[in-house]
Amino acid sequence: MVSAAPSTIHFHRKHYEAVMSGEKVTTVRWNEDVPVGAAVFVFDEHPAAGPMPGTVIAVHQYRLDILTAEQAHQPPGTDMQLFTKQLREDYYPDMPSDAVVEVAQLAIEASQ
Repeated sequence: MVSAAPSTIHFHRKHYEAVMSGEKVTTVRWNEDVPVGAAVFVFDEHPAAGPMPGTVIAVHQYRLDILTAEQAHQPPGTDMQLFTKQLREDYYPDMPSDAVVEVAQLAIEASQ
């Protein structure tokens, strides 16, 4: 689905530097229906970061229990059981093992 109006995507404040530097170019989400298109990235509770214009370039769906590091855009050798455990602990405590997650590819809009 391509959204006409910018969607808002919330991030934990700890991801601000990685998103802004281009190190973090994907996000894995469950039950959030992230649309492709213009977006506003919000870094919750960050003391200095305002909303940032960006783009969701693509969204791919995968079953969590067979999600690979490559599909999640994680470094080769990433322990995906630990990755899944951290997703549950940090963001989605009710996420089942066979959940379908979305891997959204992101880009920050270049400053004018």
